Amino acid sequence: MLTNSSRLLPTVLAASSLLAAAGMSAPASASPARARQTVVTALGFNSTDWRYLQVPPAADQPLFYRRHFDDSGWPTGQEGFGTVTAGCAWNNPANVKTPWAVNTDILVRHWVHIPRDAQQVRIEGTVDNDAQVFFNGELVQTAKSGNCVAGAINVVVPANVLDCCNVLAIRGHDYGRSTYLNVRVTYVKPTAA
Repeated sequence: MLTNSSRLLPTVLAASSLLAAAGMSAPASASPARARQTVVTALGFNSTDWRYLQVPPAADQPLFYRRHFDDSGWPTGQEGFGTVTAGCAWNNPANVKTPWAVNTDILVRHWVHIPRDAQQVRIEGTVDNDAQVFFNGELVQTAKSGNCVAGAINVVVPANVLDCCNVLAIRGHDYGRSTYLNVRVTYVKPTAA
């Protein structure tokens, strides 16, 4: 009389032989070292040395977002831009470093160094109320935040827009009561395993 285990033995041996043969026929280079990714902050929240200008809503400020625009006459400030009044959770002295008047637009510019091997360059942040985000003169996002929605600014910059020296320019628009703008730029740098 055959037992259940003795009936399965030929099947198990055949399956083992197939697996062993498949393993031996795979080339040695089939398992390359996988690259790890490191997220690097190129421009952090609350960063300094922003050039900024407050203008009436919808006022024309031609080409302020272009790389070669002359902002040397603009004041220099630190993020976050905003009001220290009731509004969103960020409207307090700990977060607001440079005043931005209610019912105005704010134009901000900052140079950002990005290494040539950088991938997934991301701009993210918070605005009250709306923002147009430009990178090297190209509109990369129109953020409709409403009232200080965290992460309303969140865009990966297209690779064809990148350079090693880049200008980030944002036009923030306020509808009243309180203002806020604070962003950062990060990128992914591949590293060997």
